[in-house]
Amino acid sequence: MAPSTAITQALDRVLAETGADVRTLDPDTDRYVIFSDHHKGRRDGADDFARCEASYLAALEHYRAAGHTLILLGDAEELWENRVEPVLSAYANVLAAERQFHPERLLKIWGNHDDEWASPKRIAKHLPPVFGAIDIPEGVQFDVVRGGRPLGTLLLLHGHQGTLFSDRLAGIAKLAVRFVWRTIQRLTRMPSTTPASDACLRDAHDRAMYRWASTKAGLVLVAGHTHRPVFSSKTHLQQLAEEIDDLRSRERPDDATVRRIAELEATVEKVRQQDRECEEAVADDPDRSRPCYFNTGCCCFADGDVTGIELAEGEIRLVRWGLEHGALGRRLLAYTAIDHVFDSLAPRNGNPGSDET
Repeated sequence: MAPSTAITQALDRVLAETGADVRTLDPDTDRYVIFSDHHKGRRDGADDFARCEASYLAALEHYRAAGHTLILLGDAEELWENRVEPVLSAYANVLAAERQFHPERLLKIWGNHDDEWASPKRIAKHLPPVFGAIDIPEGVQFDVVRGGRPLGTLLLLHGHQGTLFSDRLAGIAKLAVRFVWRTIQRLTRMPSTTPASDACLRDAHDRAMYRWASTKAGLVLVAGHTHRPVFSSKTHLQQLAEEIDDLRSRERPDDATVRRIAELEATVEKVRQQDRECEEAVADDPDRSRPCYFNTGCCCFADGDVTGIELAEGEIRLVRWGLEHGALGRRLLAYTAIDHVFDSLAPRNGNPGSDET
């Protein structure tokens, strides 16, 4: 079975299953923040989350006070490398901060690296002391309705579904990670979860996710898994490049425009250095003109930053939390109106959801 076919069938399955319990989202009044791929470990050399803990806790405090619902979009805990108990013990403080959103404002979804939570028995054994009673689905579907006008469907899932080693052969991969890779990583302190790892495979996976979502009329997919932030079906680097091109195309740019171009170019270099993206990352990605696919990025970047997606005040935003001028804070990387996203999904050439890329 071709990977794209397997991914398509797996995503179709989750879409059908989540359709039995659809929630409603009002972009004018509801406030959500979505984080994924923390990979909380046991505070040893193989733990990729430890360097990001401070940024993540600062973000949680901000969103708790602002009234957001917290969505954990899979791989919150690294349970391929570790047993459950050491992880829950090592990060009792972070789990306590997440619990402050529970029960009304916490939604936890399982991914491949925390697939223990796919089992109600495992949840009942380990999580009541941490979160109390909690359900952890594979995905969640929202009907987005604004002012009584249906805008479309929002599907949230981790994004590993249908992949070879993260899903279909996960049992074999888990053994290799726990007994081979974890030892190597602990001894070398080599981070295993950076956007650069297997960049071509990640790009292919982004394309598969985008192409699937583009065939579903009025649907927007938000996923994690790849550790690569994607906004409006484009990577952050693509967004930056397009803004730079737009500013450069203006006649007689003023001083503010020149300064903005310089700031954006500096950001591009920083993102490439932080994420270790190759020089062809922008040029080689396909033209994704339909804003049907978004990716949260991750909470285990090597520089200690975390990225996530906000849904609030009628907008969808890609944000990054980390050190800003010596203090922990939030940077807005990209944003657009939710209305604009769904209106841009109108059928092209009479073919709903057609994908020409």
